[in-house]
Amino acid sequence: MTPASTLAAALETALELYLKQDPGALQQCAKMDGKVIAVDITGLGLSLYFIPGSDGIRVAGYYEGEPDTRLRGSPFGFARLALGSREQGELRSKRGRPGVDALFEGAVEIQGDTETGQQFQNILSGVDWDWEEQLSKLTGDVIAHQAGNLARKAARFA
Repeated sequence: MTPASTLAAALETALELYLKQDPGALQQCAKMDGKVIAVDITGLGLSLYFIPGSDGIRVAGYYEGEPDTRLRGSPFGFARLALGSREQGELRSKRGRPGVDALFEGAVEIQGDTETGQQFQNILSGVDWDWEEQLSKLTGDVIAHQAGNLARKAARFA
């Protein structure tokens, strides 16, 4: 099993739990059936492919075709995207402008169908999932809180 396929399997399981928190998210996934979103993580040489459908989001470490949308950035850039979109409610830049330049002034690049990218982001940000709470079940409250603080600080500097 490759590192990409191992990570893909773990992410797919996590997404399944995440999407169960909001039944409406599965309806949004169904509307994106047939779309493919590639996520290229720079610095790690890793690409993952997210394929929404009526049963959730499949994650693959390999995809033969051309994705509809490609997101490319560092792990910190994606953390910043995830944390920033949750805090701001929608994809926006520091200057408050919505759209492609909302991808944090280049911390994460988007290529291809930007509408598909926005729909995908809306699915992921629409569920109010407390990852620190989930992490605390494994590590305890103190470590989970420290990890959350570290992730938020890293996102600000990405």
